[in-house]
Amino acid sequence: MKYQPVRGTHDIFGFEIDKYNIIVKKINELARIYNFKEIKTPIFESTKLFSKPLGDQSDVVLKEMYTFLDRNKDSLTLRPEYTTPMIRAAISNNLLKQLPCKLYGIGSMFRRERPQKGRYRQFNQINFENFGSTDSFADVELILLANNFIKSILPNLNFKLYINSLGDRETLNKYKKQLSNYLLKYKKELSEDSKDKIIKNPIRILDSKNKNDRDIISSAPAIIEFLSKDALNQFNEIKNILKNFNIKFEEKHSLVRGLDYYCHTVFEFKTEDLGTQDTIIGGGRYDGLVSLLGGNDISGVGWAGGIERIMMLMKKTSNENR
Repeated sequence: MKYQPVRGTHDIFGFEIDKYNIIVKKINELARIYNFKEIKTPIFESTKLFSKPLGDQSDVVLKEMYTFLDRNKDSLTLRPEYTTPMIRAAISNNLLKQLPCKLYGIGSMFRRERPQKGRYRQFNQINFENFGSTDSFADVELILLANNFIKSILPNLNFKLYINSLGDRETLNKYKKQLSNYLLKYKKELSEDSKDKIIKNPIRILDSKNKNDRDIISSAPAIIEFLSKDALNQFNEIKNILKNFNIKFEEKHSLVRGLDYYCHTVFEFKTEDLGTQDTIIGGGRYDGLVSLLGGNDISGVGWAGGIERIMMLMKKTSNENR
């Protein structure tokens, strides 16, 4: 019998492994310049590490995690993302005594999604995380790092940076109620998947790729209208610093990211060259997540990028330049 890779997985070799190594080399170079220290964590963790922080109503937790019981009946999960394991490792190893603590990691993640172009069930990911800095420049520094990485590895790529602010938890809760009330008026027209989220987690509907959902969302109240004065000032400060660094961006008030732990700044680098899976790098601020995982009440901000998607773009841009 001839065995093939399991559906949603792939082998990396030849020209592809060369591209992979180029990406890793550039990441290591930028990490040294920006003073981030590398960390590696196990590929599986306690299921509880992911279930609450990621949102018990998020698609990742409800549908996509690879979870199993070991022989001691402990529930374990192959990591679907890297931020929470990196926080767990930072807490476990007392790395948060000196702040800010700036870490980065490269490794495999696992999600049981429908395999398609740019999306695998096992995929390689880059993460940069800054723990303990409330300064707006921490957000900007990570955006600058991501921008420099994309431009250095994909110099001919057309891409855009989108940013938004989700405000603090109080703002988010207030906005969820208003959004839910708005969406209830269009319940019959929404997709079945979105109907289930109207009450439990209406924010997730803003992520929908369904055309009818997108049309309804386009007229929904924007979270920017609900920001507190402090949150709005913080967002304006970040935009001003980006302008000072000549970083072009667009505000996108439906941008929320796919995990529940985000607050305040969120951002995504996107390109039309990837089709529907158009995000190259995405991230934001997640104040409160460290304390939720058992650490002190310190802030956090970071981003993640999928290596396979970047490899696809390297192939495309190199072909165009021949």
